[in-house]
Amino acid sequence: MSKISEAVTALKNGNFVLIHDDTSRENEIDMVVSAESILPKHILTMRKDAGGLICTAISSELSLKLGLPYIYDVLKNFGKSNKSISMLNKNTSPYGDNPSFSITLNHKNTYTGITDYDRALTISSLAKICKELGQNIENDGMIVEEFQNNFVTPGHVPVLIASKGLMDERMGHTEMSVFLAKTANIANVTTICEMLDPNNYKALSYKDACKYAQDNNVVILESKDLLAYANNLL
Repeated sequence: MSKISEAVTALKNGNFVLIHDDTSRENEIDMVVSAESILPKHILTMRKDAGGLICTAISSELSLKLGLPYIYDVLKNFGKSNKSISMLNKNTSPYGDNPSFSITLNHKNTYTGITDYDRALTISSLAKICKELGQNIENDGMIVEEFQNNFVTPGHVPVLIASKGLMDERMGHTEMSVFLAKTANIANVTTICEMLDPNNYKALSYKDACKYAQDNNVVILESKDLLAYANNLL
């Protein structure tokens, strides 16, 4: 079984996959799981074993249906009347990519929104909405209304929007994880978290990530693996 097949099976079964982007980009490894399968135990593992920001990535198509914008565009409009926001709002990163951040969400039935239980509720509920949007074209309006009535912002789950062309446009963990979800034929929603090194206070090295993967029976992919697979589909 190829690594991609192993990763697809892992996502379908609610297990983690690790993805390393590239040494010329962030040079970071993200822990990835299908948002459909998210449980409080996944949030616990991410914050303890990964330690980065726990975000949920959705496809560009889903963001358009839900009316979710890039936060840069929201701040750009506000910045027209606020100089500080205008000066601070930079749509760039040190490695050249545009940030994929949208707004932050909480489900209305959460309390603080930050507990493992609350974040899992927000993420799994969002994934359910997104899965329904991918299946019920005739009822899209009702599904979007359900989303609007059941979520609030600001919240404790940052939403990321994948580029429309996925890896053709941007080789970020957002795009790679959503591509993997598409390949697995599951809802195009993933929850991702950067893996950090508790000893040197930096990103976890690829070598150490490979050891973690081996010790915990987790599939680890490199961006070149996913890109090669995508190119073979053309």
